[in-house]
Formats: sequence, structure tokens, C-alpha cells
Amino acid sequence: MSSGSTSSATLDEWLDWLLERDPDRIEPGVSRTRRLAHDLLGGAPKATVIAVAGTNGKGSSAAMAASICRAAGYRVGSYTSPHLNDVRERFWLDGEQVAAVRLLAAFERIDAHPQSVALTYFEWLTLAAFLVFAEVGLDVWVLEVGLGGRLDAVNALDADLALVTNIGLDHQSWLGDTREAIAREKAGILRRARPAVYMDPDPVTALSEQAARDGVDLLCLGADFRVEFVAGDGQQPGFTIHGPDGERSFVLASLFGRHQALNAAGVVALLQHPRSPLAIPDAAVSQGLLLARVPGRFEWFSQEGRAICLDVAHNGEAARALAQALESRGEITAGRRLAVFSALADKPITEILRPLAGLIDEWWITELPETRAASMPELQGALAHAGAGPVHCESDLVGAYNAALAASGHGDEIVVFGSFHVVGPLRARLDPTDTDPDRRAPCA
Repeated sequence: MSSGSTSSATLDEWLDWLLERDPDRIEPGVSRTRRLAHDLLGGAPKATVIAVAGTNGKGSSAAMAASICRAAGYRVGSYTSPHLNDVRERFWLDGEQVAAVRLLAAFERIDAHPQSVALTYFEWLTLAAFLVFAEVGLDVWVLEVGLGGRLDAVNALDADLALVTNIGLDHQSWLGDTREAIAREKAGILRRARPAVYMDPDPVTALSEQAARDGVDLLCLGADFRVEFVAGDGQQPGFTIHGPDGERSFVLASLFGRHQALNAAGVVALLQHPRSPLAIPDAAVSQGLLLARVPGRFEWFSQEGRAICLDVAHNGEAARALAQALESRGEITAGRRLAVFSALADKPITEILRPLAGLIDEWWITELPETRAASMPELQGALAHAGAGPVHCESDLVGAYNAALAASGHGDEIVVFGSFHVVGPLRARLDPTDTDPDRRAPCA
């Protein structure tokens, strides 16, 4: 810390100090991060850098990419955002959360740089990931783009492989009011003559056009390959990629839902791109998909005979994916389905609620203890507009969950969604060993 001793500061003290510097400050641009990364890393990373951008599916795609690369024998670091409970969830080294001592060493190195005072919270953490990964000497860095692409701190490094999952209307005040404008921002992670994949069922031509102008070796869903979804046997859905080099079929063993099959197919298309610098055999893909896990994405727990579903869906596209996954559970769900919900005011709340309104029997809502939280009248209005009900209002998140749990019966489901700020605190209260993987849904 520039204003005090760093030798004895704990990780919590560092994070408190960073939070006091205004974590919500967003200053788009890569110049600050690029300048410090150059100084602190001493040049480009001696690793294959994979960047993942898009509106939805980034975290899942990053987790699958890291898991597959590890199964192929590479040493892998992954950096994602945001976290649910512990900041170390953002930093993974070979499948394990980074040790606090490594983050502390990275923070101290950043703090010693005379220009670190200008960094935002996200830029600071991004640089810390770069330093930790470089220090360990990893083969592959998987980096999730936080916001947009062109001006995101992650884009301070040149990606050797780049994946854009899909493009929707999100963060419009920063990225633009149209999908075309947002597509051009996300295309900023692509690099000339380097492999990339664009995995959007409803592609925006602005991205492929920008890639063509920049000389990117881009493969697009629909134009260069297609994906067939396979219901599979029982709880083992999968997908087949049809491309110029034939067909490749895989089981989607750990992350369920049609949207996750699409995410997985995009990761496979990227890692097995004809010009990829990595050697990824089909056996590594199968093993990696088997082991991949993403907390808070259609994640199931069991409590007192109730199935608890946690999903961070916080925009329209993610809510539609959640609804589709829940709909596919028709033969599994025997009881009622209840919801615990809240959201931030700058999110399209009615759009989030509309695809789920007909799937939820009863709702419990509350205001989040965040400066950007939607008010109770805003939440109630959005639910009414979406045609959802009946609705119960509670004073806090834990109270909303406990009330839903008390109103539920054996065999019922409780769906907790709407924001990382909803899922994170409640996930921390659930028993991590009391999961119920058999209740996950097959692909629709």
C-alpha cells in the first residue's frame, strides 16, 4: 500500500484498501495495464494466451478451456470475474485456487510501481493474475474479458487464441446501444493472423467484418461449422461438431443445458483450430469436459429434501438459458418451483424475469445491500410487468431464502438467481458437500 507498510499486510487488508479506492470506478482503456504489464513482466508472456469475451458463457467457456488444456498435459492458469465469495476464486493454478501468499507478492510488486496509483480495482487484479501466472511458469493462460474487449484490461496482452461466445445488449452505457456497436468492441480481442472462434447462434456481421479487415483467422458458427445437440443417454447429453474435417462428438458430462453444450463446442473449435499452437486430442476434450466445474452456473445443492438451484443469470440471454435448462427438467421435477430473486438497477430486470415468469410458482424478493441495487418498487414493478406472481417481499437476502425454504415442501425446487450479489452470499451458507448432481438437467 502506497500509504503504509506492505510487509505485514494481510490479503483482507489489501482488498479493503483496494475497495476504498472505489471498486466501481471504470475507466475503459488498456494503456495503464499494458504499460505496467510491460514493465513488470519484462515482455510478452512465455505462454499461450487464450482470451474469452462475450455477453454470456464466458466463465463457463474459460473453465472448460482450462480443464481441457490441463487434461492435455499443459500447466494452466485461469483468471475470471467476478467472484462469488472469495477474491481468490478469480485466480486458478492447475485447478486450485491461488494461495494468498502468491497474491500478496503480486500486490506488493504492483504497489511498488510508481504508476500503480492510477489503476482501477479490476486493472489491479488483472495485473496480479499476470504476475502470478508468470512467476509460476505456466504453459497456458486462460483470461476472461471483464467488460467488452477492445478497452478491457485483459486486452493489454495479445491473445494467441480468442473466443467470442455471443453478443447481447449488456453494459450499453460503456459498449454501445446496438449489437453491432458491442460486436466491434468485443472484436478488439482478436489479433491479426491468429486463430479465433465466434460462437453466436445469431451472429452479428460487424464482428466477422471487423475480423476480415484485421486479417484474423476466424471460424464462425454456422458459416464454418455447425453444432448438433444430442440428448444422450439419461444424464449424459452431448454435442457433435460438423466441420470441413469431419464430425467430432463429445459428452457434456458436468455442465448441463443446451447453452453449455454450445459453450463447450466453441471451446473445442478454438482449441482444435487448425492453426492452434496447442495439441489437444479428443481424449483430452472428453476428460476436460468431465472435470470442468463453474460455481454459480446452474449449480445444484440439496437442503432438507429441497433441490436448490443457483444461477447468476443477470441479463436477458442468461435468463433465457436458465429457463430452457429448467424447462428440460419437466420429468424430474415433482413439486413446486419457488424463486429467490433480486437484481441491480442497471440491469434489464423485466427482460430477465419474462422467460422465467411462467416457470416459477411463487417468488421471494429483497433489496440488495449494494449502491446499484434495484429498489423494492422497481423489483415489484418488473415482476408485475413480466406477469410473475405471487410475490413476497423480505427485508434481506437471508430472510428471503429462509422464507422460501419454510414455504417449500419435500421435493420442491428453489431457484436462486438474478446477480452474483444474490448467489454469492447464499452459496456461502449452503453445505458444499451436500450437492445433488443427479438432479441436473439434460440438454433440451
